[in-house]
Amino acid sequence: MRWTLPIFSALLLVFWLCFGSLAGLFGLQLPALGPFFDPAHGFWQNTGEGARLEQLNFHLDHPYARGEIHFDERGIPHIIAGDLESACFLQGYVNAYDRMWQMDISTRATEGALAQVLGKSMEQRDLAQIRRGFREVARRSVDTISSQFPDDYRALQAYSDGINAYLDQLQPEDYPVEYKLLGHEPIRWSPYRTALLMKGMSAGLSGHYNDARATRTRAELGRERFDALFPERFPGNSPVVPDPERNSVVSRFSLLPSFGTAPATPPEKVSAPAVPPSIKQSEHAPYSWLTPDPANGSNNWAVGPRRSNTGAPIMANDPHLQLTYPSVWYEVQITFPGCNARGVGLVGAPGLMMGFNDYIAWGETNVGHDVTDWYRMDWTDSTRTAYRLDGREQPTQFINDTLRIKGEADVVVRTPWTVFGPVPDSEGDYADLAMRWRAHDEPGKDTRPHTTVATFLNLMQARNYADYVEALRGYADPAQNFLFAARDGDIAIRPNGFFPLRAEGEGRFIRDGDSTANNWRGVIPFDRRPVHYNPARGYVSSANQETTGPDYPYYYLGNFDDYRGRYINRVLARTQTMNQRRMKELQLDDYSLFAEELAPLLIARLDRRSLNEEGRQLLRILSEWDYHYSGDSRGATLFHQFAERLFELTFDEFPAHSGKLRPDRWKWNELLRDRPDDEIFDIDSTKSFRETGPILTQRVFDELLEEYAGELPAPWAVYRNASIDHLGKIPGFGSPLITTGGSRTTPRVIDDNFGGSWRMVVELGKEPRGWGALPGGASGNPGSKFYDNGFEEWEEGRYHELTRWQQPRNPIGSWIFE
Repeated sequence: MRWTLPIFSALLLVFWLCFGSLAGLFGLQLPALGPFFDPAHGFWQNTGEGARLEQLNFHLDHPYARGEIHFDERGIPHIIAGDLESACFLQGYVNAYDRMWQMDISTRATEGALAQVLGKSMEQRDLAQIRRGFREVARRSVDTISSQFPDDYRALQAYSDGINAYLDQLQPEDYPVEYKLLGHEPIRWSPYRTALLMKGMSAGLSGHYNDARATRTRAELGRERFDALFPERFPGNSPVVPDPERNSVVSRFSLLPSFGTAPATPPEKVSAPAVPPSIKQSEHAPYSWLTPDPANGSNNWAVGPRRSNTGAPIMANDPHLQLTYPSVWYEVQITFPGCNARGVGLVGAPGLMMGFNDYIAWGETNVGHDVTDWYRMDWTDSTRTAYRLDGREQPTQFINDTLRIKGEADVVVRTPWTVFGPVPDSEGDYADLAMRWRAHDEPGKDTRPHTTVATFLNLMQARNYADYVEALRGYADPAQNFLFAARDGDIAIRPNGFFPLRAEGEGRFIRDGDSTANNWRGVIPFDRRPVHYNPARGYVSSANQETTGPDYPYYYLGNFDDYRGRYINRVLARTQTMNQRRMKELQLDDYSLFAEELAPLLIARLDRRSLNEEGRQLLRILSEWDYHYSGDSRGATLFHQFAERLFELTFDEFPAHSGKLRPDRWKWNELLRDRPDDEIFDIDSTKSFRETGPILTQRVFDELLEEYAGELPAPWAVYRNASIDHLGKIPGFGSPLITTGGSRTTPRVIDDNFGGSWRMVVELGKEPRGWGALPGGASGNPGSKFYDNGFEEWEEGRYHELTRWQQPRNPIGSWIFE
């Protein structure tokens, strides 16, 4: 990859000479030819390794600019500081050195400030972000943290000061290459930008909702048919917390103090709301960037001492997110008195989100609860300046923000806010509706002892289960399944976050906004949230499946994975003794339980007697397939095409962009198996003929047979065509084709440009050991050998040991701050 930058620039020069200018991916004009190719100030300054390979001493005028950063042979920084604040300062400094443009552009995307540097093509995207309240809630977050959590704010400010201390030393020729390509300057950091980062993470992991689609679908189908096709729970679920009655939700919560004033008991169950009037179908496709990708997820699990070959717990964690260069994660060791931790953090925030220290290991997966409700307001008139609430007229609050557009006049954005939240849309499915989103709130000192960022700073210093529990008390959003393992033998998993306290059925459909009684009743108290602690079965796990079984007394809804969690639990249940090697193998497992349950049904529905030789050959490929999505598998490709096409044909009543819900895959499987004559299989467009499940199955197979025309399906990796793109989609800065196996339904998730963004296995014991794999490197500079030096290791399923230094061990470079 270190040769990519010169090659890309040479190609760019050819285009420039031929066409004068090149319209970039964002629709902007690239900068003038001279400055970009200037040997003293242009891209050539970005082709070396720079300060990482040097022995440097810094004398910065800042109280926290004290400590050391040593770089190992992989380019990973090892921070050694005298206290937490100094560690945060140094982490900010090295994050800026490696990832400044990534931090800048990522938070601009959340803030709605891309048009300022990328031009008018980003205007509508920015408007949507502003109207959804990201700027306002980031401002509120900073106000709350600075006034109520001074210790947490001090850490955030130290981190920001470290970033800015690095920026203060830069000249334009030192800017990352993306700034030179796009023609803008680095933005100065502040806790406000970290708040934007965290709210953007919340949107990506908990910003999903189906209120309008569910409302429209139920109105069209009627309640009985809707309930039959769209049950809220999967009967075959293998939940994160399988038996909450024995795991502190009921039996132990009274022993613990509780923050907040929310009711201790769940609201009474209410009947589902009456079918609301059908909402007008929007002609506007939803903003794709506002819809979390369904591949966003993760796996984690831990085995206790009696299931471990070492007699101590072993844990594994691999978050599934969008794969980009540079990576969303930044690998680092952070050491100061009371803390010797290694793992990965988010660039733009201090601390480690996943990692281990001398005593414990921790990691997360996404919970997947729906924490967004939409309200139909009773506006007094079309100006939306007031609305009726509880029989009284309430004035609408308007919040003004300025949208800056490169080369254009500024635009003032005026967003109405109600008691429920902002009214972001004036057209489409959610026109004039108020949005109630959990992340719009920043809980104060009356509801928690510390902030979300402090959760991870505290986990870095935790020593036991009690410390882990205390660290989680302050965590708000996005809700995560927090995995824990300790060298003293404890294991646990706790789905945690500020979950809305709702009555049964609330939040699934668009609700009336004329009464405060329809608002949330608070959040589920911390000590009533489920936890799986040292279970008798000897392991805990999560893979984005449902949180609890049917007996959990609090209502929730969401998007859940129905296959990976069941498969992982099956493997763990059948494996008496795990070791770190077997934990890695499970992370890399490309077996699909979805295929295991569906493929035999498809095969059984085919009329073998009608097949010609080519048809029998295709059937053999599918019949002999072992349900592994290996990179060279042709059976995986055939099954995927077969299943996807049959799914689309089955639910022709619910086209992909119709604005209506579609049943879950497990429900589709159940219909094929148990109710093949259900009316859902009848195609709307063929009025004179009634189709069934077997008829549709045969039709799809025949279509595939005709299309293949004697050719074999492509190998899965070729068909899937997954790769890692540059964050800014700049050509030439991405990865080659990912040739390994995996799909959305396997523990090893790889789909398009989504996948295991970080793999970690930690073996606890007297001296904890960890191993990791990151599909990239520490540097965000495409001209550095540390830009993508982890890709081959990650793709091939190898890991590197996560060593922790008390003192430097043959570093390739060292920075001393005095």
